[in-house]
Amino acid sequence: MAGDVILHVGMPRTGASSIQESLYYGLDNPETLYFSFDETKATATVNALFATDPSDDPRLRMLGWSPERFTEFQRTAEQKLWNALSVATSTHSTLYLSAENCWVMQAAELQSLKKFIDAARLPIRVIAYVRPRHDWLESRFQEYIARGGRSFRVVPARMDVINYAERIHTLEQVFGQGMVELVPYAPHLFPGQCVVRHFRARQQLDLPMESIRRTPGSLSLPAFRLLYAYRQQVPQRRGSRSAVMQNELLLKQLSALPGAPLRLHPDLVAPILEPLQDQLPLVSDRVGLQFPETWGERSEADCVRSEQDLLNFCEESLDWLCQVSRMPQIRRGSAEQTAQQVAERVERLRSAIPLSMTIQWNLDATKRFLRRVAQNL
Repeated sequence: MAGDVILHVGMPRTGASSIQESLYYGLDNPETLYFSFDETKATATVNALFATDPSDDPRLRMLGWSPERFTEFQRTAEQKLWNALSVATSTHSTLYLSAENCWVMQAAELQSLKKFIDAARLPIRVIAYVRPRHDWLESRFQEYIARGGRSFRVVPARMDVINYAERIHTLEQVFGQGMVELVPYAPHLFPGQCVVRHFRARQQLDLPMESIRRTPGSLSLPAFRLLYAYRQQVPQRRGSRSAVMQNELLLKQLSALPGAPLRLHPDLVAPILEPLQDQLPLVSDRVGLQFPETWGERSEADCVRSEQDLLNFCEESLDWLCQVSRMPQIRRGSAEQTAQQVAERVERLRSAIPLSMTIQWNLDATKRFLRRVAQNL
């Protein structure tokens, strides 16, 4: 059979990181290739190569790369992608490319990507998991705080992410309707509620069960309250490898606290979602499933309405935090005083990470380094 390219475009917050890490570390089949520019995912480099204006690239904006260095990086990355496509062509293999930023790329940018792949004479099939918008808003808000955000900001920075009619039209315009596969992100319908297992079965991948990775997903509401209080008191440390590791492993520790999920009050999401409601028939038709948008049906008692609701800690969560941080019990005072005590104990979690977690994180980092070395020999 001829080779092809599977372009996984997310959408963001639909388990893309779990899929990417599982393929990166676990896929070992000469007939099925996973290409990601020596990283776990191709997102940032695809953007550097095909964005109409890459001047906002973090390498230029945050790392201070010179234009000359960035141009050389682009040239090297382009050659790596071409080499991978050439292997897929010559060996009639399937090449997987996963970059969730493609979900929000403009038509001209996607056309540039398609033109590059077309030169290798490989057909492109696009797969995108699509999530109900109210669920997506809740997940994105969590991600914003998890990455260091501090404000009670529910409105996404880019509204085009949830303009599904526009996103679907753009993908189909560039790649063809028959080449774009939209899948409802519905974990309750997935094997073991796992998107990686669903992706593996749908794509018929030879990926062992033991190679499946599930990156920490959404925190429970009690855990998210602890994290939110921490962010208000302690700014996120950025930049260093150690800071990245500590933040990732802090989130992993907090994910062990059970509880109800974060639910945003209808009053918060209605102004964002109501203008998009007329798209529901189109989206439901394309994903082949009635697409639920049930934010208006949720019990107000279970929903977060304001920032104050996020500082309303239950006793069970405070007891858990004191136990795992090995610090004294919290003495409730004003909301600010209680939040300060919570932040002190979360900071202890961040700075005193269990050795087993540190070892696993460094082991993964070493694997990525060795793979980069091997691929650049």
